[in-house]
Amino acid sequence: MKPLAITGVGVCGAGLHDWMQATPVLDGTAPFEARAVDKFDLACLPPIERRRANETSRLAIVAALQAVEHVSIARRERLSTVFSSADGDTEVLAHLLAKLAASDIMLSPTLFHNSVFNAPAGYWSLGCKAQAASTTVCAGRASFAVGLCEASSQVLTTGEAVLYIAYDMPFPEALKRLGRTTMAFACALLLEPTGASEPGRFGMIEGWQREVGARETDAELQTLAETFAGNAAAAGLPLLTAMAAQSASEICLPYLDDERLRLRYSPWS
Repeated sequence: MKPLAITGVGVCGAGLHDWMQATPVLDGTAPFEARAVDKFDLACLPPIERRRANETSRLAIVAALQAVEHVSIARRERLSTVFSSADGDTEVLAHLLAKLAASDIMLSPTLFHNSVFNAPAGYWSLGCKAQAASTTVCAGRASFAVGLCEASSQVLTTGEAVLYIAYDMPFPEALKRLGRTTMAFACALLLEPTGASEPGRFGMIEGWQREVGARETDAELQTLAETFAGNAAAAGLPLLTAMAAQSASEICLPYLDDERLRLRYSPWS
């Protein structure tokens, strides 16, 4: 495949407020302190939608906004997007099941409004007046890799930039036994063909290949890996770490079945 330029990045999660704060944590120059996700006010949304948007959509959109903070409003409207999540909105799922289990089933308009799997993509389109195509994918623990492949394929096919957002939340207490993670995490990458106006500001994805077999977590990622264990979106942490350190790396991502997706990342020089 042709190399892809990474021209924007965003991070939002437990103990990772944004890319600027996360960079020294990821490159090992600052300690990681796990804590609850900060509260964010999405000023980009109309007042009604701002009230309706829940924590899952806020998490995804905050990461997305960081990745395009250098992009003009007009260009954001034309950006295609790909969202990925293994579990979707777990809080909404818990509320829906509770309502369905009640003797008198009544769903609030807001709950119904947020129940579709691509709700974060809908809020993004409202907040940025985005008119381009949007795709939302789900592939369990492989969701980050599958979403990245989808976004990359669109860039290579269309020759246009694509904004990729991966997000996952922990299950609420009522469904805790179904959950795989206890920490929220989202990240976003703005991908473009090489030779774009801001080429490879954060490096490049040189290519990838599928392979069978697992790979041990790097020692410097162990604390983060343990904190976000089970969060499918956090599978992107090794790539984000390479970007923070601007270090050429081969990165293995969980893929379908017992396969891994091996990415070749290089910093921009």
